Amino acid sequence: MLRSVSMDLCRAAALSLSLAAAPLLAQTAAPVKDEICVSCHAEPSAKFHSQTSHKKLACAACHVGGAEHVADTRTRPKIGGDQNLCASCHQARKKHGGSG
Repeated sequence: MLRSVSMDLCRAAALSLSLAAAPLLAQTAAPVKDEICVSCHAEPSAKFHSQTSHKKLACAACHVGGAEHVADTRTRPKIGGDQNLCASCHQARKKHGGSG
């Protein structure tokens, strides 16, 4: 019984520390892996990304701020990323009469 209480206290302390450190870690974290995004956003991923040429891109290629969003879901990732990556396809479509 004492071991169980001790483990519960240890888990609570670890959770408290990780929650306190989350904003700082989010500022310096590497881009969020797609699996993390899709674990909550499976429907948009299935409808948009898997049916377009975007399926070969990582979520973080277009959505900036994913680590902050994972740390606090009240924040929203911004559309941004490398504009040259976007232009590599979207300009080509405009040249060929597409909507871009």
